[in-house]
Amino acid sequence: MREDMQYIGEILDELDAVVQDASSVPMRRGLAVVDRTDLLSILDELRGSLPGELAESEVIRRESRAIIAEAHEEAERIVQEAHRVAEEKVRDTEPYRRAQRRAAETIDRAERYAQEVASGSEVYQDRVMGQLESWFQDSLISVGESRQELSGSPASQAAGERITRTEPGEDEGREDERGWRVSSA
Repeated sequence: MREDMQYIGEILDELDAVVQDASSVPMRRGLAVVDRTDLLSILDELRGSLPGELAESEVIRRESRAIIAEAHEEAERIVQEAHRVAEEKVRDTEPYRRAQRRAAETIDRAERYAQEVASGSEVYQDRVMGQLESWFQDSLISVGESRQELSGSPASQAAGERITRTEPGEDEGREDERGWRVSSA
């Protein structure tokens, strides 16, 4: 091997001498004209003198990359399998079961609370709508009384005749003596 390296060094020295002895290109600094035949024969001699181990090392390098890639894949598979086994073992523990029970209880409490809030909002909505309905009916009575006062007849008698409170659904669509439609809404 040492002799091969010495021979390769001699060929490289010869190649260096060919380039150094080449004639320069006028007006082009750093460029030279080299005899192509001489240069190609030196390169062929250099290729032939390279040890066979060099080509073998390239094959070994490619094979080692494939082995490393395969080892990475195997390591990933082992890690995933370890995670799966760990999860299974955790599920068999009492703390995990307690955590699951607590989570289910928390969800149940949240669902009950949501139902309470929903029913409470329905009650509130009904109360507000009742108050609005009462306010509008009181306003209508007041408007009727004001109208009667302007026309000169007794207000309480006229208001009682024209506007009466009815339960929802009762007398829907009924009209009074002037053709006004009476409605609970």
